[in-house]
Amino acid sequence: MLDLNFTGLIPSNMEKRGELTLKDNLAIIEEIFNQRKIPKEGLDDDKIKLLLKILSLMDTDKDPKVIQIGEREARIASKIQNELVGGFCHGIGRSGNLIDAQPKAPGASIMYALTNKILESFLKNLGLKVNAIATPVATGMSLALCLSAARKKYHSNVVIYPYASHKSPIKATSFIGMRMRLVETKLYGDAVRVDVSDIEDAIKKEIKENNNPCVLSTLTFFPPRESDDIVEISKICEEFSIPHIINGAYAIQNNFYIDKLKKAFKHRVDAVVSSSDKNLFTPIGGGIIYSRDREFLREVSLCYPGRACATPVVNILVSLLSLGMNKYLDLMKKQKESKKLLDDLLNELAKKKEEKVLNVKNPISSCITTKKDPVDVAAKLYNLRITGPRGIRKNDKFGTCYLGEYPYDYIVVNSAIGVKNEDIMQVVEKLEKVL
Repeated sequence: MLDLNFTGLIPSNMEKRGELTLKDNLAIIEEIFNQRKIPKEGLDDDKIKLLLKILSLMDTDKDPKVIQIGEREARIASKIQNELVGGFCHGIGRSGNLIDAQPKAPGASIMYALTNKILESFLKNLGLKVNAIATPVATGMSLALCLSAARKKYHSNVVIYPYASHKSPIKATSFIGMRMRLVETKLYGDAVRVDVSDIEDAIKKEIKENNNPCVLSTLTFFPPRESDDIVEISKICEEFSIPHIINGAYAIQNNFYIDKLKKAFKHRVDAVVSSSDKNLFTPIGGGIIYSRDREFLREVSLCYPGRACATPVVNILVSLLSLGMNKYLDLMKKQKESKKLLDDLLNELAKKKEEKVLNVKNPISSCITTKKDPVDVAAKLYNLRITGPRGIRKNDKFGTCYLGEYPYDYIVVNSAIGVKNEDIMQVVEKLEKVL
């Protein structure tokens, strides 16, 4: 595409040397477009900026001869706004479909299609052979899009929700005007979870009442609430031919969750929603929806009203290109090591303070009991400049996801992807001082 004539400006040997360097730098960007896969090694910021600049120059608002007379012409007040959106001021999608190409934004449309291709290759490298789209909205609204698609394609009118005290799914259901049927949790030792047979009973009752239910299960959540048995739920949904949507907010970062997803995808899973900020180190505002059913993903995109801001999608593309596959796999390995360190240190602390670490299966978060007011403990940690830990009282039904009184007050401490071992050691050290 570029036809640059440098002849006669500098000595020919220097010209050839410069062209060689330029060619190799541009070859990296060319490879991204040709391969449409996540690179093994991440790209530096300058190359990512160049890639975005090339694409954004294709949009009509960058046309030096354009005559703009529409009501929506990507007019902006400040260059800062152009920088914040990665140059894609026209946004992505059309009024009828999020993933449709936008006539005024060929560059942004290519950027979005490329992002989805790279996202699919990323998930495939993690063992998930799925179709995927990046969404310009976070987890809750992405779930709303999926539920809306289930209502449109399968006439679903009731969401069966194995209770997890996550406001986003509850609000997503209310937002699109569907009724939610909660399936109550039960206590199994220290762990809180929902019995699969109770989910099946709820499905049967709704069908008997001539309703069309779908199931919204939870894969990732804070302990003591354990993951729903998404494999068994997917089998039940397959048996009753009803949609199954999984809230996997931070499922991509750990093989514990990925393995569950791989098994569930053998049965009925219409879509999984994950967060871009929790998994891919983006600013908050983007989501990832993935499925083996390409048609269902298209229904999801059709449920988005209007055009969308390109920024959340640009952020996902930038993260994927910047990290590269090798670095992400290394971060996953370090996250697993950090969780082990956290558990070891909390067990030592529990012995000193005559507390206990709750026996709950969770590869990201851990809980330690406290005889003090857990909310007060969490507040003190916050004042010590520690963000993340949660203090939950045993009578806080919303916090424990247990419809009854939980046996313990406790503190939740996380070791999500990107955490450093020194941060883990410091938080436990300060936790010891306030317990």
